[in-house]
Amino acid sequence: MPAQLEGLKIAVLLERGVNETEFHYSRLRMKEAGAEVIVVGNNQLNYSGENHGEVNADITISQVKSADFDGVIIPGGLAPEKLRQNPLVVSFVREIYEQGKVCAAICHGQQVLISAGIIKGKEAVAAWSMVDDLIAAGARHNPDTRAVRSGNLVTSRFPFDLPKFIPLVLEAFAEIENRPIPARYGKGLQGKTYGIVIDDATNDMQVFYTQYRIQEEGGTPLLLGRQEGSTVRLGNQTWEWADNGGHTALIDKALEDIAPVTSHDFPYEEKLKAVKASEIDGLIVPGGLGTWMIRGHQGLKKLIQQINAENKPLITIERGAKILLSADILTGRTLTCSPEMRDDLIAAGFNYQDKPIIRDGNLISCQGTEDLPLLGRLWMNVQE
Repeated sequence: MPAQLEGLKIAVLLERGVNETEFHYSRLRMKEAGAEVIVVGNNQLNYSGENHGEVNADITISQVKSADFDGVIIPGGLAPEKLRQNPLVVSFVREIYEQGKVCAAICHGQQVLISAGIIKGKEAVAAWSMVDDLIAAGARHNPDTRAVRSGNLVTSRFPFDLPKFIPLVLEAFAEIENRPIPARYGKGLQGKTYGIVIDDATNDMQVFYTQYRIQEEGGTPLLLGRQEGSTVRLGNQTWEWADNGGHTALIDKALEDIAPVTSHDFPYEEKLKAVKASEIDGLIVPGGLGTWMIRGHQGLKKLIQQINAENKPLITIERGAKILLSADILTGRTLTCSPEMRDDLIAAGFNYQDKPIIRDGNLISCQGTEDLPLLGRLWMNVQE
């Protein structure tokens, strides 16, 4: 997507207990759209999120002025309860709003809007547990929508509503800052289905960013794994192997189980239901330690080989490139990956480049989570 928000500066507020998905997706999507994103901490720079992942601020609220920003986004989780108790935070948000700039909040971020006294008379939504608070503060709650815009105020409910929240945030910036939305935005993947490979310990934000980005562009994501309907426990940058916490994801469709037929008990029905290359328009392989778990899966190797043979997009993130190595399709190809994988890929016969994002024909690779904005922009440009 072209840099719609280039030249704009957006604050994303941070405190302990923030919902990591809402925090990361919001800040990374604003970066993808071209904005300068400044993470503003309540009273320090380093925090832990709702799922105990490390999250960091660039600056604290005492060091910023509302006049220097073009908008603010307030993620949810437990963080807003603490943010709303700081008069500097409340004043900052109120001033942004009164200056006619974009104020956006999701989940419990609306608690700060209530404390700033700017929600009265506005149409708004929030997480179910604070709907009564919205109404008591004078907001007009709309129970039938996932995200809503009321002037320069944008609100949404939950992390899975991010694909509806972000378009309204971009729409608000488009009108208020006179930044036209690209003509194909919201339609870039319309009618397309992308598979996303997951297993235990796959990096959560790499999964969610690509999943929600597909939905944002009108496409359909399919989470692919070992067994349809089973749940995997994702990892993150802090806790790569999340045994007792972290996000989970439900597998939409199974990879083909390529095993010899040794008895009448062989699961023929499961084999017939397994995903086929003809059912998807591209494949995404996120990183994390999940790549170790699933790289030897014969059905996944076969799927990758078929997708590549049909010249459909193959997208790898961080360690995800190792799965393509196992599928034996990389000889002579150029790509990037997380640094610890570099020597293995070079030894396997392909050209490694130390760049955040690389495109080689149908293959797009990026180094890690912080490079997802570059991935999103290149990916959408390829679709045009």
